Amino acid sequence: MKVVPVQFIDSVTHTLLHLRTQKDVVESLVPQVDPDFPSLVHSVVVHANYKAARRVLLTRGAVEGADSGWWLTDLDDTEGAQDPTRFSRTSLYQLGVDRPDLIKFFAVPAGLQVAIEDTYIGVIGAEGELKQAPGSYLSELNRIRRDTVT
Repeated sequence: MKVVPVQFIDSVTHTLLHLRTQKDVVESLVPQVDPDFPSLVHSVVVHANYKAARRVLLTRGAVEGADSGWWLTDLDDTEGAQDPTRFSRTSLYQLGVDRPDLIKFFAVPAGLQVAIEDTYIGVIGAEGELKQAPGSYLSELNRIRRDTVT
């Protein structure tokens, strides 16, 4: 794992915005689940193409030590998804720098997956896809994504 010094932005606003959107994503889910906010210094396993991947699957396992439990897979690389050499470990901070669009999902708790497609974001649990509360943050984000494509 590369060690990159954390560059702090002198703004409480950014931090509060990220925490709020993470909370809003989790509160969008039915049945209700509790958020699990990770530390930015925790690690995440990422696919080699994570910076450019359009369709991704974020899988959250249990937090262990400095491991956030997050695993990012490129859904367009089906063969590479089974190849351990296509994955590496980085910090959540670096993932946030490289993919700020994914920060909003960091508080999704262990045992869930976030599937991000072109026009839809779904959260999947052991029993299948979780519902999104009507008018919730995630529901509205999906509406905007659909409207943008059509």
